Parts: sequence; C-alpha cells; structure tokens
Amino acid sequence: MPRRSWVYVDGVAYERGVDDIPVPRNNPGCFIQGDIPDFVSPIDGSTVRGRAGMREHCKKHDVVPTQELKGLRHGYTSQLSLSKAEVRERREYIAHQVTEKLQG
Repeated sequence: MPRRSWVYVDGVAYERGVDDIPVPRNNPGCFIQGDIPDFVSPIDGSTVRGRAGMREHCKKHDVVPTQELKGLRHGYTSQLSLSKAEVRERREYIAHQVTEKLQG
C-alpha cells in the first residue's frame, strides 16, 4: 500500500497527489536573496566571501554583523552615574593602557 499524505490549507485537508491543492490567499510567494558582496575584514584584513564566509568570520572573531543589531535601541546608556572626577580618571587610565600597548 503506498504511503499517503495530506496538506492542510485553512483547516481543510487535501490529499497530496489526488486533490487539487489551492494556493493560500495570503501567500506572499517565494523570496530569493542574492549573496553579499566580497569585502575586506577590518579586523584581520582577510577577504570575506559571501554569507558563509561572513558566518565563519564572525564565529572566528566572536563578533556580530551590524545588520543583526537593527532594531535595538540607539543611545543606550547604563544606569551607572559617575562623577566628573571618576570619568576623568577612567579616561586617563584607558589612555595610559593604550599608550603602553602601542609602545610595546
């Protein structure tokens, strides 16, 4: 006995290969998206080719493409409030760390 299968459209069962299956009313059709263009990575200078290359590159460097950040709130600030002296101290510390790193 051959295997039988059904497709449900708007709650009505249609046997595949026997019944004419209607196209759903809200069917937007298919969407074909082209590949992304090749680009040079600002992280390591390598050439990234296509979506698969982008996924591998992001996984390797533990980063997220900016397209995936779409929809997030802009200008997020933490609830931490620092005094001007604390802000100045942090900036000086970061500048010191960067200078040491650059000098060797």
